[in-house]
Amino acid sequence: MRPIRRSTLHQLVEERLKRAIHLGDYLPGGRLPSERDLAKQLAVSRVTLREAIRSLEAEGYVATKRGATGGLTVTTLRCPIERFRRVIGTDLRYVDELFSFRRTVEGGAARLAASQRTPKDIARIAETAARLTDGIAIDQFRKADSDFHRAVARASGNRYFVRAIEDARDATFLLVSGTDYKIILSSTRDRHCAILAAIEAGKPDDAEAAMAAHIDESRREIAATLATLHARGLR
Repeated sequence: MRPIRRSTLHQLVEERLKRAIHLGDYLPGGRLPSERDLAKQLAVSRVTLREAIRSLEAEGYVATKRGATGGLTVTTLRCPIERFRRVIGTDLRYVDELFSFRRTVEGGAARLAASQRTPKDIARIAETAARLTDGIAIDQFRKADSDFHRAVARASGNRYFVRAIEDARDATFLLVSGTDYKIILSSTRDRHCAILAAIEAGKPDDAEAAMAAHIDESRREIAATLATLHARGLR
């Protein structure tokens, strides 16, 4: 068995907040809830929350703005993105393993969604797909992309798919952030529309195949972009 990794409470709070940022629940430039509200939402003391915030500030996730309109603000995330690029280097095993997982899990979720979807599910998925317009900014792209995949997961009606896909989106965040999103915007928009059409038509085989095609294409595009970045010295 693997050793048990001990985590303090403030580390768990830190990871929860990172996950929320990665999933687009809090966008760069946006403010987090007040310290009092965050502590209440997470059911922790304000002392514990402050420890977590200090760690997030040190890693470049959030910054404190002073003044009447101040508070905790999500940064542009440049530091976490650059740190991630250095960590994975030219080793694309991370990419291969992550997208292999996504292909299997999200393909299954799309298949089940095509059988279980409700009109409300279809409306939610369609709304997220419609957000991927040509002029969309990187932060809005990441959120729309994440929301689409979470909406498909919820349409499956299976909470384990939802949890697994949110884990995958969390892990995918820094990969997408480290590439030129405009390269993958067109294909992502087209693939999302194909997935939506198959789910709406109630065709499980087509929905699974459309999701698999989307994940395969995203993997190729991201891997190629990362290779180019490394060849240029990660500039």
